Amino acid sequence: MDLLVDAVKKLEETAKGSGCEDGTVVLRVDPERKYCQYERGACMEAVFAGRAAEFVTDNPTRATTRAGFMFGAALEKPAQRAAAAAITNALAGFFCISRVMRSCDPDCHARCLAGLREEIGASSVFVLGDCGVLSGEHERHRIRHAGDADRVLVTGEGMIAPGAGDLLEASGNTGRVLFLGPSTAGVAALENIPHWCPFGQR
Repeated sequence: MDLLVDAVKKLEETAKGSGCEDGTVVLRVDPERKYCQYERGACMEAVFAGRAAEFVTDNPTRATTRAGFMFGAALEKPAQRAAAAAITNALAGFFCISRVMRSCDPDCHARCLAGLREEIGASSVFVLGDCGVLSGEHERHRIRHAGDADRVLVTGEGMIAPGAGDLLEASGNTGRVLFLGPSTAGVAALENIPHWCPFGQR
């Protein structure tokens, strides 16, 4: 199962007949943006209908396209998948499916991290993607295989990685999975996956 492709299909059904699929999306990179502490890469923004949604990635795209470019597309290349995830975040926010489009103010980082530490507790953890500030944490409890972990943490880059959906599906109970940050917000909402971003902004 490809989580991103499945989420895009659901979004396509939502957008059908609305005209949004023909709307213009501008993909741009904001080098000054202070993005989520659980991510690393370039902060790519998808701007749709005057609103911007983020996706942090190592494969950013700068382009002007249609919102519907991803509908029915194979989404095989990393840059295509990152762009589709950014646009999914923007459209999910536009349709009020997701409440998070942008990262929080850095002043919220300490409270967010403290809350996540409390949420995870002493659980064994499998991390899918680079978890930024969390990379050095939970080493004592970090597990090599998702199926053996108490909790599975997923970042944006982990979410769009090849085979991520199959790995999460094989890991069993989706209640153990926790998507992190604004990059995963759109797919998490569309796929009904638990999401951690308590201070994210619309």
